Amino acid sequence: MSILKYSIGCIALSAMLLACSKDKKYDIRGDKEVKFFFNNLALGNAPQNSISYNVANRPDATGAIVNISHNFPETIKVPVYATRKVTDEVVVSAQLDNSLIAEYNAANNTAFEAFPEGVLSTSGLTARIAKDMDYSTDSITIAVNQSLITSLTGKAYLAPVRLTSVSKPGVGAITSVQGSSVTYIVVNPEMRYIQYNAGAADMTGTIINPRSGWEFSYNPAPIATGSVVDGNNNTFMRWGVSSVQIDLNMNETKNVTGVRIFTASSSTYNPMSYSMATSDDGINYEVIGTPARANITFSSGYSYFAFYKPITARYIRLIVGYTTSTNTNNRRLAEFDVYAN
Repeated sequence: MSILKYSIGCIALSAMLLACSKDKKYDIRGDKEVKFFFNNLALGNAPQNSISYNVANRPDATGAIVNISHNFPETIKVPVYATRKVTDEVVVSAQLDNSLIAEYNAANNTAFEAFPEGVLSTSGLTARIAKDMDYSTDSITIAVNQSLITSLTGKAYLAPVRLTSVSKPGVGAITSVQGSSVTYIVVNPEMRYIQYNAGAADMTGTIINPRSGWEFSYNPAPIATGSVVDGNNNTFMRWGVSSVQIDLNMNETKNVTGVRIFTASSSTYNPMSYSMATSDDGINYEVIGTPARANITFSSGYSYFAFYKPITARYIRLIVGYTTSTNTNNRRLAEFDVYAN
């Protein structure tokens, strides 16, 4: 009998220790209370826990803004998750919190702006999680005013959406981890001044001539030098690197309508990517387009960059990018022409 009592006591003690061990292990791994959170996968350089969209706008001849492409949906749906299945149906509320933009910019050295008024409808943001579920069946829904997409002319926009409350606090609570209690709606606009796939017939104005007063600087310095304003396609600058920045100072302000460059006799050797910017003072540049090789018309050795509308500028910056497999003999610039009216 004493042996039986001893055995039962050992079993009870073992069970109690095992339970304590499990509780301790569980406390270490997570909170006993159900927590509600966001879990959106952020790609590339996007903020953690964010949903990103791209918008491309362009000016028309009058200067009005026209949208030419975007992946911004009419409604953005953001699910909310729970750390465990909930014991009862619960509604989780959220709100737009633009005060977090400055905080995010300061912490990450970014320059996001708040969305213009009316682009996003952010009132009454709620998500419902049904009993015995650990994610929302009715996601937080943000309506997008498609007619105002053309108002997105800044560099980048950020809308921080923060979880705020739970309809039944006894079911669970908002996570205290800000990285999970806040999700970001991000839009990266492009103001495109360069027409894609424009050819010689699309160029307006006339080629500036003479070009004798022009000054060029290059980064890095070329490994072979020749004039790019002498009208001779057989004289050129050449580089041994895959990315080159070319800065032109025309020494007077022009009403620029486009650019034409001669790089090689075959489109196969053309740069894979371009970035063009203009400036009035040579210090503050505005990027006007970042086309790829496929977006630029190549004809008889020339590549054409036709602007949607004239741009007043004294300085033009062109950055070209080659593949690492491009032979250094073909990383060259022979002529740089500017159209103006």
